[in-house]
Amino acid sequence: MLASLSLWSSAASLSLWSTTVDAQVFNMNNRATPRITIRVGNNNNVNTVSFSVPANAVGNDTPVAGSNRIRIEARIQATAANPLTGFLTIDSFTNPLTNNSPSSSATIPFTEISWTARDGDIPSGFYQEMVNQPLVSFQSSQRYRDFHTFSYANTGVIESGTYEGRVTYTWAIP
Repeated sequence: MLASLSLWSSAASLSLWSTTVDAQVFNMNNRATPRITIRVGNNNNVNTVSFSVPANAVGNDTPVAGSNRIRIEARIQATAANPLTGFLTIDSFTNPLTNNSPSSSATIPFTEISWTARDGDIPSGFYQEMVNQPLVSFQSSQRYRDFHTFSYANTGVIESGTYEGRVTYTWAIP
């Protein structure tokens, strides 16, 4: 028997809300139209990361690697005369990891999930169960892209089942 930890899909998975915009276009002669774009995931769908924990390993403090990596890309464009600063934040509080069994109200804190950045452009870290957890900020005109792999800390004994939740990434300029 496997105890599954999942975030968002019916399979054991971590859901990262995905918003995709059209390709970035830069106008010449310092007349760039100010705009920002973000892409979280590998396509136009909500991407997931799965963690499967064998029943005999639940809560043994041995981290469990996620099933895949997630691409995160943020761009900001503006003229040199009117630069902008963009802020990438994470919401891992609003949709917590909850056991989807109708007879259970068990939860797992998102603080059990961390990620490692492949290149460090969008840094490694862990979810802090906050609505607006700061991740990175940078000024125009820049593009930051990285690939994150996820890990479940596996520090607590949890009720068996599939846990689902959602993490939302927000890229904004004030």
